[in-house]
Amino acid sequence: MKRQRTLRGKLKANSIERIICNDGVFTDGWVVTGFDCFPTAATGDDTQGLLAIDQDGCTGGWDASDNRQIAWSFMFIGANGGNIGSFISDGHVVVRDLFVENFSGVPMNYIINIERVELSDDQAILALIQERAQDDI
Repeated sequence: MKRQRTLRGKLKANSIERIICNDGVFTDGWVVTGFDCFPTAATGDDTQGLLAIDQDGCTGGWDASDNRQIAWSFMFIGANGGNIGSFISDGHVVVRDLFVENFSGVPMNYIINIERVELSDDQAILALIQERAQDDI
């Protein structure tokens, strides 16, 4: 099995997409090593996106206090240049699915890099528990 994967796609404005990472092997986990979003056209469009481990973590905005959100990315393009940035929360192992959200008013491309990690049974159970929000049960 491949140790690294690149997931990429395009989202409509203000939309969410589920990305299935679960391969049916309980002890396979994935660590997000990169997350970038960018406009679909080379115009002055700005994009903002987030990566979550649960659809309820897609809240229409960045919230670093929400443990379901694990990565954030933006690209702002202005008349005098632009800014691009991404932030990935350390320590998250994905064992089920990812959700990418575009909360921009324009379509957005995304690229997600993930790396496979092998987990013990105890680590896999802990990762499953961590994927749930504390107030989600």
